[in-house]
Amino acid sequence: MTKQKVAINGMVTEDLRVPLDDRGFTVGDGLFETIPLYGGSAFLLEGHIERMRQGAELIGLAMPVDEKKVAYAISDLARANSVSRGVARLAVTRGPGPRGYSSVGTAQAWWYLSVRPYETSEKKREEGGYKVVLSPYRVDPANPLRGIKSLSALDRVMAVDYAVKRGADEALSLTHSEHIASLQAANIFWVTDGKLHTPSLECGILAGITRRKVIALAAGEGMEALEGKYLMKDLAMAQEAFATNSLIEIMPLSEVEGAVSFGKGGAVTERLLKAYRQLT
Repeated sequence: MTKQKVAINGMVTEDLRVPLDDRGFTVGDGLFETIPLYGGSAFLLEGHIERMRQGAELIGLAMPVDEKKVAYAISDLARANSVSRGVARLAVTRGPGPRGYSSVGTAQAWWYLSVRPYETSEKKREEGGYKVVLSPYRVDPANPLRGIKSLSALDRVMAVDYAVKRGADEALSLTHSEHIASLQAANIFWVTDGKLHTPSLECGILAGITRRKVIALAAGEGMEALEGKYLMKDLAMAQEAFATNSLIEIMPLSEVEGAVSFGKGGAVTERLLKAYRQLT
């Protein structure tokens, strides 16, 4: 089998070796973005790089790469790996450094890029979508890491493992005040009496790139999209619900524990998915 090429600090190679003292490996000191490819080209790349830049500013990390270099590297790897519909994963770490939590003494940030084929979620969508359980772990909206794509994602790993062990696809997080936050790898929307609802950024959620695009598409479709603080009782009143991220696009939710069984995707979900795919 042909080895996949990757890029490390802009150098294309088949030899993916991460230094043992890279702080992204030792303490999760870094950021990542998952970027979809359609026809070998990155989709909505500007939004992903801007979100990473904002995250880097928050944690005091100097971005070692810009959008232009990332776009070129993605195209280069897509050609080298013969990828058309795929996914690029960009990771930026603080680079090799001394032991301990302090970042003092690190020299230069490193960046890693992979581009691989992506198996779409059509089968899951045709089966009715995601089954969701409630995560047993509450989230704190005041935690600054909630709004960035940190390499430190063990809390999300634990929540998804909890869901999978119970026969579900995802886990829905609530805040300590019982407000709905998000799934572990996706934002959540629901439709009640023709109006679209989604938790606000104040609920400790990631500002999803697809989330933002769906809100804009809804406005273009003449649909009111409301962002706010919601409880499970609000979701229980919905007629349909869906999740969004860059890879699953718009995925219907067939069931949410503690709320309702929605069945297969509804009319609004399908309408927004159609509008979204016209952009790709």
